[in-house]
Amino acid sequence: MRLLRLYLSFAHTSASLPQTFKEKTCGFELSRCPLSCGPCRSDFNQVKAVFENLGALTYLASGGPAHVFRARNSRELENFTRDFDNYRVLGNGSNVIVSSAGLSEPALILDGDFKRVSVRGNDVTAGAGALLKDVIKISAAAGLSGLEDLAGIPASVGGAVFKNAGAFGSSIGDLLKRVKFYRAGKEYGISAALIRTSYRKGPVQIPAVISEVCFSLRKKSKDKIIERIKEVTAMRKKKGFIYRKGSGCIFRNPDARPAGKLIEECGCARFRAGAVSVSPLHANVFVLGGANPAGDAYELMKKIRLRVYKEKGIYLEPLVEFWGRFGKQI
Repeated sequence: MRLLRLYLSFAHTSASLPQTFKEKTCGFELSRCPLSCGPCRSDFNQVKAVFENLGALTYLASGGPAHVFRARNSRELENFTRDFDNYRVLGNGSNVIVSSAGLSEPALILDGDFKRVSVRGNDVTAGAGALLKDVIKISAAAGLSGLEDLAGIPASVGGAVFKNAGAFGSSIGDLLKRVKFYRAGKEYGISAALIRTSYRKGPVQIPAVISEVCFSLRKKSKDKIIERIKEVTAMRKKKGFIYRKGSGCIFRNPDARPAGKLIEECGCARFRAGAVSVSPLHANVFVLGGANPAGDAYELMKKIRLRVYKEKGIYLEPLVEFWGRFGKQI
């Protein structure tokens, strides 16, 4: 049965979710569970669903309980997108901060076939579940250049394309030859001539799931490619982008002005909320910690937005995604 919307409530939060509880029940009120699962695990249209904390699956270790689906092949992804139209797609979890209360909608992870990477001529084809760093490594080994400036971005291929990830003047959208995606149980594809991207916005948006991407790269010396990868990685480390408890950029750059520069000019560089603080290495990065990193990060984000708006009249837009229930928005 098609589920048009999922209006669900949790019976428990992550704070009251011991291991024994996770093993025995899904945590939803059973009469309202979208899977009608009762006991801890169920198959829904041949896609395995497990009730677990998203904190273990996100780069920033934030997030409460949710139903997690792992689609391993095209049939499972087809079934999932046909039967759900309100869901979250979780890649490497580096660009999301999930509420400790968890999610009422399911979370989808692409696994199995969607992690494959292949090379043919100057083209590199990757499943959306593959890690971007692995695709860069395979491309470099094949002597194919183009992705080097994205080294160190801790994203899945699907997440990077969805956000049109970029760095040092390069964007992943500029390298796309073909993108495949699923929507409402059907597979679609768009070629280079029809691909449109913009700043931090890829060619495919919700409700859809990117499944496969083909990059058109160019031949280059392997030594030069590897040298550039090392150079870019070192620069990202220096700016504080590569460590487990640090976020990616929290805010979009308004027009051509760096958000980090605006944050510094408005005196927000030493702001903190609870155990979350602005990184001393880059003002547009948060350093997370404490028992409630998601809630603290959300409060710090609001605090900075309000100060920058008062000082500059500029309303910073979040780049990182906040999933679940948080406090009052501004």
